[in-house]
Amino acid sequence: MICAIDFGSCRIRSVFRNPQTPGRLTMFSERSEYTLLPNTEEHRFSLDFKAVPYAECNQALVVFGNHAAKVQWLSRIPCTALLAGGVVPSDDAPARQMLSLLTEAMLPLSSSGAQDLCVMTVPGLRDGSDQSKSNEGFLQRLVQLRGYHPLVVNAAQAALLATCSDSLFTGVSLVIGAETTIIGVARLGMLIASETIAIGGNWIDTELAKMFRVQMFDEAGTAYLNIESVRQWKIESGVNLLTSLGDRERTLARLYTTLLGRVSRTVAQILETPHVGVALQKQRLSVMLAGGAVMVDGFADLLTEQLTQHGIADRILSVRLAPDPEIAVVRGALIFGELESRVLKMEVAA
Repeated sequence: MICAIDFGSCRIRSVFRNPQTPGRLTMFSERSEYTLLPNTEEHRFSLDFKAVPYAECNQALVVFGNHAAKVQWLSRIPCTALLAGGVVPSDDAPARQMLSLLTEAMLPLSSSGAQDLCVMTVPGLRDGSDQSKSNEGFLQRLVQLRGYHPLVVNAAQAALLATCSDSLFTGVSLVIGAETTIIGVARLGMLIASETIAIGGNWIDTELAKMFRVQMFDEAGTAYLNIESVRQWKIESGVNLLTSLGDRERTLARLYTTLLGRVSRTVAQILETPHVGVALQKQRLSVMLAGGAVMVDGFADLLTEQLTQHGIADRILSVRLAPDPEIAVVRGALIFGELESRVLKMEVAA
């Protein structure tokens, strides 16, 4: 069996072929967050009445995954991220246990041990630091506990495999996650250059919440930024980055422009590197967009403007949103796993 799991700072997604019907895929998506509720009889009654599973921890009730959003009306503070900043918490044992439970629920138990492969993505910066190695090691162990051999893949390469068949898997892949933005340049499906920028959709939402005081308050009057409210507003308001009307819309457009200006500058630098020039010559490239933050209206047009301003419009053939941008990475990870499995089988046969 081949599985894929995308450990995201906002959501964790997994996909695998249904063992009974291999022609169909099974996919799970869970929010990577939890909420703490007072351990009172009234709160336990409300959770039991709604059939919401919970655990008791340090005199509090803990609800995590998709259930956390369902009980937000019982809490006066925002949910807590399980992977805050794209980092596995080293000082939050309950959060680490919740990550373990979510992984266990989202990956079927391997039936053949080391022969089964699970392709995975790791959140945050993969810069070789001790923290980066610790993150990757912990998440790999969670996958190994389900009986799989873990294989880490670059999210940009995965997204390209899922979306760029019409360009022979050659082009620029841009994945804007919650905490990072990953840029990959590939030729025939092989990644030849990649860069990660340490800001993503959460930076935009947090800055907007700060500027417009989008807050919620606990019983003591302590204010918390209501990031979820900003996310919902972006979806429900129908805002377009190129035709912003109010102050909040114009501020959102400025924040996206800042991010995409940095992305365009990085793409220009990558294309100027000698080994990329040799691999691609002067070929014009498609740019494929994935990740939840790219789904706001006007995103592709705004990126096109920034690419033009940075002098590389002549290198770009098109700028397109991936079909289902939020699941492009996990779909591509499964494709990567199936391709890798074929190679391994050929090597064994040889």
